[in-house]
Amino acid sequence: GATLTRPRRPPQAAASVVFGRDDPRNISLRVPKAWTQSTQVADFTAILEAIHSTDSRADLTIISMQDGIGETMSTKLTTWENEGWVGVHHREILRAIVAELKAREARTSFVVAGPGIEAKALCQLANKTAKTVAACSIVPEIRLDVPAAMALPGVQLQGNKQKIFYRGIREVKAQDLEPRPSTECMLENFKRHIKQMRGRVVTDEDIWKSLQHKDFLPRTAQFLWRSMHNAHWVGHYWTHIPECQERAICQECGETEDLEHILTTCNSPGAELIWFAAEKLWREKEPEWPEISIGSILGCGLIDLKDESGKKKRGSERMYRILMSESAYKIWTLRNDRVISRAGSLINEAEITNKWLHNLNQRLQQDILLANRPTTRNRPRLLPNLVKETWSGTLDNESNLPEDWLKESGVLVGHRALTQDQPRNQRTGFG
Repeated sequence: GATLTRPRRPPQAAASVVFGRDDPRNISLRVPKAWTQSTQVADFTAILEAIHSTDSRADLTIISMQDGIGETMSTKLTTWENEGWVGVHHREILRAIVAELKAREARTSFVVAGPGIEAKALCQLANKTAKTVAACSIVPEIRLDVPAAMALPGVQLQGNKQKIFYRGIREVKAQDLEPRPSTECMLENFKRHIKQMRGRVVTDEDIWKSLQHKDFLPRTAQFLWRSMHNAHWVGHYWTHIPECQERAICQECGETEDLEHILTTCNSPGAELIWFAAEKLWREKEPEWPEISIGSILGCGLIDLKDESGKKKRGSERMYRILMSESAYKIWTLRNDRVISRAGSLINEAEITNKWLHNLNQRLQQDILLANRPTTRNRPRLLPNLVKETWSGTLDNESNLPEDWLKESGVLVGHRALTQDQPRNQRTGFG
């Protein structure tokens, strides 16, 4: 299987089955548009078509260049079937593969292409053919029929854990839920922003997965998740409640106080000052700072930074996720403090910057602790080199720190980001 990716266009996946050079049984086809367009799904499609095209009484050996295919087909399929396919991606095609494998009378083997020249050449031919077919517009129908005798419903009671049953119940209940209109609107606006700004097409699954990135603290992940659902009680939420309609208006700006206004355009010093400081800190590490918008904030988990050779900048990507998420969350909490606890009175700039810097230093100290703790089976430590790559260029007095500064105490994020050397109306990353 192969996936064709082009700028500003959705990915297209295709599968190819090669029985031999110029063999009339060779098959190439596009993955249906309704399916996930990925190489993994294309591989599963190729396996299914190979089984369909082979006599069930003849031995079948499927050779692939993917290391995990054999394990998936030999071990995981049985486990997933016993668990009722709960939480399994692409379960429809996998269930069809299981049914076809059970219906076969002869042996079916899955092999990773080894050093043999002919096997690798055929795999490369299949991959090349799949990439060519991926650009075609014709998409055939693929049978995913599972005979009733082989469609085992539900979860096997014996040997399964409670979490499997719990997830299964949630999946069944979720089938009856209607999508929230505000969530659908946020998702569409977000996907349009990502396509315009980065030339990248993302799916709903990509978005929700990015909001659960391991670099986010639980509190910031929950904030971003609620933001994508447009579930915060701000702005238009108050317009339908008598005697509370004035809460929909920002007392500082006189505009509707929705989340986008709070995080990006509000005239109160919180957002403006924090984004200015975040930009200065980021430019100590990387030259380009994004235009601050609701899309760039909620999409920080999708950041993809590479150097001139095309290698991913792991540290810079991680720093970006931390900086954007922590800054947005701090703006949100400062707004709540100002509006609710302080009855609208403004917070002075020194307090704002100190609180923001305190949050970043807490993340830094947490990283240092996780990098220094002993590695156990259930508690792997954070890689020390990743921590260094994340915070390099942003530390206070960094040139005088030892090479292994993770063992030192008193390491803090640099204060130079707080230098206010521009007029307030120019200290903004807003576009």
